[in-house]
Amino acid sequence: MFSLLLSTLLATALAALAAGGVPADDAACASCHEELAGAFAGTPHARVKAFEVGGGTTGCASCHGDVAKHLDSGDPADVRTFGKDATADSAACLDCHGARGMAEFTASAHAGEAGCTTCHSVHSAKKPDRACASCHADVKAQMRAPSHHPVPEGKMSCASCHDVHKANENALKTVERSTDLCLSCHPSQQGPFIFEHAPVTEDCSICHQPHGSTANNLLVANEPYLCLQCHEFHFHTGYRSEEADPVTVGGRPYPNVMGEHGYQQAFSTKCTQCHTKVHGTDLPSQGVPGRGQALTR
Repeated sequence: MFSLLLSTLLATALAALAAGGVPADDAACASCHEELAGAFAGTPHARVKAFEVGGGTTGCASCHGDVAKHLDSGDPADVRTFGKDATADSAACLDCHGARGMAEFTASAHAGEAGCTTCHSVHSAKKPDRACASCHADVKAQMRAPSHHPVPEGKMSCASCHDVHKANENALKTVERSTDLCLSCHPSQQGPFIFEHAPVTEDCSICHQPHGSTANNLLVANEPYLCLQCHEFHFHTGYRSEEADPVTVGGRPYPNVMGEHGYQQAFSTKCTQCHTKVHGTDLPSQGVPGRGQALTR
């Protein structure tokens, strides 16, 4: 009874495939590969014509070649198979996709270390999921740092910044500068500014770790250690403050809440307490020694 029901269901499925415009060869393939054929029917590859391979055919023959011979012999050697040679697999994919924006792939880092079938499955109707993390475990770990782009939360993906088929450095979507990619989402940090911070115009990654960091705002190090890689401490840091309370500054009394270590606490903790416009500004700073370039406002 069960075998009869299974045969009936299979016959119904094959009829449905044929009614949907699937070539007869695909129905024949489904008689042996029913699980693959069932999933394949819902994919784009089942509906489009191959550009070159298979002479403009659709379905199984568009990638696997002349399936008729294989149907007669049952020998896997009589049909193109995948999964043994990543380079050959990619070459088959690029017969069509090479003319559709993937021409750079053969020169990319992924082509040298993997292939199309490493990340993609043409028989599955689902998009690749977590394919990047399977190889880039270090980046996945960085994404779990306290400060990170919202990739784990599902608001972004690796493809938001990377095009894995590109041959440029780090497979970024932008061709010229990585900074241009950052500014596409963070336009408020884009100049030109009258008073510029040099690292901003060079490369955001000088100060920021894009995949994740233990420092806030994706900084590569906490303040003031990040700033001290290029700048010296203010000279005030080595001085002792007045112990009097209040202390008179510019003829006006102020509470001296930090006592004799006030200079150390004020000038050696967080630079952005005063230098708030670290990406650049059009307003001159009021400090005389900085000649307006202190990025304080």
